[in-house]
Amino acid sequence: MEEILLKVEHVSKNFGATKALEDVSFTIKKGTIHSLLGRNGAGKSTVVNIIAGIYKQNSGIVTLEGNDITPYSVFERQNMGVKIVPQHASIVPELTVGENVFMGIWPRKKSGFVDWEKLFVDAGEELRKYGLDVDPKEKVRNLNGVDQRKVNIIRAMHGGAKLIILDEPTTALSSVERQELFVFVNELKAKGTAFIFISHYLQEVVELSDDVTVIRDGRSFSGSEGGGLNEERLASLIAGGEVELINREKLPDNSGRELLLECRNISGHILKDVSVKLYRGEITGLVGFPGSGARELCRTLFGLDKMTEGEIRTGGSGKVSIHSPSDAMKNGISYVSYDRHKEGIVGLMSIRENISLPSLYTTLKNKLGFVDMEKSRAISEHYFELFHVKANSTDDKLGSLSGGNQQKVVVAKTVSTGPKLLMLDEPTIGIDIKSREEIIENINKIAEEDNTSVLYLTNDFDELIRTVDRILFFKNGRLEKDVRNLGLSHEDVINIRDSVG
Repeated sequence: MEEILLKVEHVSKNFGATKALEDVSFTIKKGTIHSLLGRNGAGKSTVVNIIAGIYKQNSGIVTLEGNDITPYSVFERQNMGVKIVPQHASIVPELTVGENVFMGIWPRKKSGFVDWEKLFVDAGEELRKYGLDVDPKEKVRNLNGVDQRKVNIIRAMHGGAKLIILDEPTTALSSVERQELFVFVNELKAKGTAFIFISHYLQEVVELSDDVTVIRDGRSFSGSEGGGLNEERLASLIAGGEVELINREKLPDNSGRELLLECRNISGHILKDVSVKLYRGEITGLVGFPGSGARELCRTLFGLDKMTEGEIRTGGSGKVSIHSPSDAMKNGISYVSYDRHKEGIVGLMSIRENISLPSLYTTLKNKLGFVDMEKSRAISEHYFELFHVKANSTDDKLGSLSGGNQQKVVVAKTVSTGPKLLMLDEPTIGIDIKSREEIIENINKIAEEDNTSVLYLTNDFDELIRTVDRILFFKNGRLEKDVRNLGLSHEDVINIRDSVG
């Protein structure tokens, strides 16, 4: 019989008049992976913060190995073995691996100075203990994404970890890196460490989890009972009802479609002699490992990466020069960047101001050269409603919204410019399933009703094959294969990606 490590019993939490959690209960067993699911704003973060000791519950009890840990602080709970690896990595890129592993507890000499020799020797032993083959003196910024995640987990393991909370650990990892991380986590699990795993990717939740708890509207629901783990059941539990996964009818070919843009033998950052034609009303998927050229194609077409050879031609006006995002937008090309926090949102500005930003110096100018506030409000209200953004009004600060609603605004802002070519880099990453399907639904409408050409980049291959008409496979900067999406499966996409080049 599996031993119980942690119990959350009838926990409730209020923030003023707002009830964030109500009667939440679940049990985590030693040496298991327990996934915690829910829409953005459902209460997952509140549960985690209560377990970690950041928040105190208003009622209920949290026990670790049978002992009530409510009175203990965050630091005391860490010493008891409850650790968090946050979504936005807490590593310091400019420091070495060893410095990051022992962050805050660097060994010191009697003089009070850091004992660097001991730090790197001890760090090397920790890395070998957990099977990470990297130099402890290497700067963390030089590691790949999955090794950076491992460094974070090893830091949590140092000093003894009974329970590690992994908050969206696979964000920005390729499918291969995700599998490597899962192997690493399962090895630690086999040695007795338990994990709380937070993710919006239901496929990896089903693959990795022993148990699942869904938080919806502040209440807890077991996802492990009554039929076992499957994506459809979890999606319904998260949404509080059936969620229809959108699967658009695919275009069999390009016959009769207007050529929008053609890349002829373009080279530049990563890209090598890439030629491709993009058509109006077609959604084209991009697949490849990091640095393969898939993301770089989008960045080059938007003027973020320099093109050194080749040319870009449009169907109607011939050759175009794109040296900056401004050039791209003048030619009807828009881009939703992968990193919305750095490049997509201005959290202190309102929803209306964010949606209006790309059009401030173009369509929103009146005859006197000032911003037409009435038009700005009308446009923002239209896209606010179209994307079902959950907020009181467009005057709410964007930073106050959940991640899913922030992402809706990012896509809405880009779409509001009326692009001919819309490029989307991980548009649904890190958001709940209902928000994801709403975004996909609107992207389909934009392609079909506005005759917009769409480039769609995602590591979620199930989402990809539900959405796109064809897939471009990249490797080592080259476009290796162009495949129509007619009956492709998740496994087909992986097999083609791994076999090209």
